[in-house]
Amino acid sequence: MKDENRLKNIFWTLSDFYDFDIFNFSLKPEDSYEAALMGYAARNFDFYVLDDFFKKYVNSLNNKKDLWEISKLVLENIFSKEMILERPGTLDFKKDHDEEILKNLNRRKIIMTTELKIGYIRKERGQYPKVQKILEEMLGEIYNFKERDTFKYLDFLRYIFKKYFHVNKDLPHDTEESYEEFKKEAKSNSTSKKNSPYQRKNFKDNTFLERYNIESAEFTFFNDDFRDINVIEDAPVNKFGDKNIYKALVKRYGIEKIKRHTADRIAQEISTGIHEEIKFFFPVGEFENKSSYYAQEELGNYSDNLHFYENNKLQNSRAIRELAGVIKNSLLKESEDEILKSTSGRIVPSEIWKTRELNEDRIFEKINRKDSNEIFVDILLDSSASQNERKEILATETYIIAEALTSLNIKTRVFSYNNFYNYLIIKKYRDYNDLRIKNKDIFKYSPSGSNRDGLAIKFMRHLVSKNRDARRFLIVLTDGLPFDEIDIGIVGASKTPGENYKDEEAVMDTSKEVLLTRLKGINTFGVFTGEEAESMNIKKIYGNDYAYITDIARFHKVVGIFLKTYANKIE
Repeated sequence: MKDENRLKNIFWTLSDFYDFDIFNFSLKPEDSYEAALMGYAARNFDFYVLDDFFKKYVNSLNNKKDLWEISKLVLENIFSKEMILERPGTLDFKKDHDEEILKNLNRRKIIMTTELKIGYIRKERGQYPKVQKILEEMLGEIYNFKERDTFKYLDFLRYIFKKYFHVNKDLPHDTEESYEEFKKEAKSNSTSKKNSPYQRKNFKDNTFLERYNIESAEFTFFNDDFRDINVIEDAPVNKFGDKNIYKALVKRYGIEKIKRHTADRIAQEISTGIHEEIKFFFPVGEFENKSSYYAQEELGNYSDNLHFYENNKLQNSRAIRELAGVIKNSLLKESEDEILKSTSGRIVPSEIWKTRELNEDRIFEKINRKDSNEIFVDILLDSSASQNERKEILATETYIIAEALTSLNIKTRVFSYNNFYNYLIIKKYRDYNDLRIKNKDIFKYSPSGSNRDGLAIKFMRHLVSKNRDARRFLIVLTDGLPFDEIDIGIVGASKTPGENYKDEEAVMDTSKEVLLTRLKGINTFGVFTGEEAESMNIKKIYGNDYAYITDIARFHKVVGIFLKTYANKIE
């Protein structure tokens, strides 16, 4: 199974085109070599125009997969040698890629595009291709094509498709005129060198980019939590590469309102050990360009998640009431008002005789009022790309929990976290003292990127520890697979600061941070939503205080059980 996060990182590193989600592009990379190749090609070709071409003329055809593979082979022939000279590390990618293709030599039946690729590899190595005559002819034409112009590339693809696939009855007969119109419009609107999108049309396959619709409340707590920081001026974003990454962060996730030096100081305090050089980014959900793609998609994503909740509003409202009842009868049981005997307060007539006979002066009743202000609940949501397929359910379930807690005046705060290069992105949807209406911001939950669980939990411990005299709860929803690969092994690329975070080392680091959090008196519980194969990780990280749920719609019920269990422990 290919690691999409790794392939995206390789594409972005080679292209510097951080806005582009290569897995919503028509030509999807199957391995590191193809991701690097397409990243390099994106520096020369307008990938928005290419994608529109495929959606209009290729993606609806029965033989589209063959045409995609031929299109990638043409890209390889144009850019591979130059890319390897510039980025020597990609040579290892190519060797692995070629070896995987050559494994098909021993098969009795080889599909046409695989035979073509085998012939291409042999031709590159100075060997005779040994392919069918018609494929040898096509291979010769591909091998001789070296043009680096977007539209010449498309012209060549159309020429190859028409010449060698003319027997396919699915090809439209009237595309010549429409293709010329397509080119004319694309040329007039495209700014190819910048890879900026021109005014796009709605073609059949209208899934161009992954949604990154992010919104989070302003981080007002920084004014208090870091008021002791004495920094005279803003720390600039230093390196050229880091400046590019930061610009991409702002474009994708929106601006942050805290000063950069504050975020850097947080990193200085918290990003130690394996997390050294990992920075923090705190978007507030506002964009410099409110009509930008990401700003508009944010609104759309909020609408989708909210619509998912509203479709089952009666059921969800009942869930809120039921969960609130569980919490009230367990966690808030100790918070009920107590009537105590006292030397002052409301006199109890039936107790007056004790003053004379027993010299007892506690003949008054005093109400010892308890409330939920001493309880603080933090919810931390893994917002990595692995959660994408269930994001609407996660947003709804988290909203149910927040509604139940805040209806009882329990201090509730909700965060999500994910990683983008050497930045940990922390988004806050509601704070302790926010009104209940802020719970709706939870519907802006939108997963992307990777996850550095240990650092996120360490950050939460730093914040939650400030509530010294309270009962504190931290609920972490996770896929059970802490993974953040920064160094993708491309020699010649400027190295992104920070260490890779994966495998057993990442699991043990996360386990350590959970233990340290519990030692601070913070009741910490994991809710596992990942694959069963990763369940051993969650056991190592959270011990017995976790729940593995195959049905994410039970998230709020599991949280209710967790809070009830902890309430019983406290009694």
